[in-house]
Amino acid sequence: MSVVVAGCKVNLGLRITGVRENGYHELDSLFWPLPRPCDRLHIRETGTAGLTVLCDTPGIDLENNTLTKAYAALAKRVPDLPGLEVRLNKGIPAGAGLGGGSSDAAALLRWLNSRVSSPLDDQALAEVALTVGADTPFFLINKPCRVRGIGELIEPCRDDALAGIHLVLVCSQIHASTPQAYADYDAALKASDTVSGQNCLTKTESKANGTFLSGVRTELSIHNDLEDVVFSRHPQLAEIKANLLRLGAGAVAMSGSGSSIVALFAHEFHVESQAAAAMLQGENRRVYAHVL
Repeated sequence: MSVVVAGCKVNLGLRITGVRENGYHELDSLFWPLPRPCDRLHIRETGTAGLTVLCDTPGIDLENNTLTKAYAALAKRVPDLPGLEVRLNKGIPAGAGLGGGSSDAAALLRWLNSRVSSPLDDQALAEVALTVGADTPFFLINKPCRVRGIGELIEPCRDDALAGIHLVLVCSQIHASTPQAYADYDAALKASDTVSGQNCLTKTESKANGTFLSGVRTELSIHNDLEDVVFSRHPQLAEIKANLLRLGAGAVAMSGSGSSIVALFAHEFHVESQAAAAMLQGENRRVYAHVL
């Protein structure tokens, strides 16, 4: 039995730069990995072909999920995959914008690839990962990265760019639908009659994430283009953001398509970050505090 831990990610800024002909949205975002919350994969070789997934979390399709997709995708490239039973313990909430399913898939791909007679190289494994989900290739790297396109353009960046910053992550029980978020964004964009990537929904300049992506931190500034449309459906999230700003956060934004909210506190505001984490805990919320 092997136990593999799969961490999560947060988006420190997310800008929508365009839409492809197939409907997929192109993004520009800073992905930052976090160790908590996390999922755990309990992996057991069965001696029989195929993959069986067990999970006691309601709503998980045991026959069709990111683990089964990852296993099937790798099996097309690697002929000698062992038969497995994977018991998944979910700690990363679904619909939170933290990439839990993608992280699980990447963890399984890494584990399997390390145990076959002819493992794939990094590029080939990333190609397999992209067929599972847009965020999955990032989790193979699992370091701070600028991610563009539909997730296939990954550029590792300085992991000391935010050294000393205190991060507070607030996870509510609200499930934010990713397809709904993008559909609402498209509808709002069409109504605004502006060009994608340079639109009225993007409240900052076109270099929305430049402060972090350049590694030069002159101020804390993050923005997520999906916030307005998600907050309109879930106003409680806007309240969480407002509370964090009142408690001293230098920057607050939604992660991904929601529903988690990320707050950044400068080093000198570490007491405020601890107070914010304590005050927002409870009320059907889980709060995680990190020092970057």
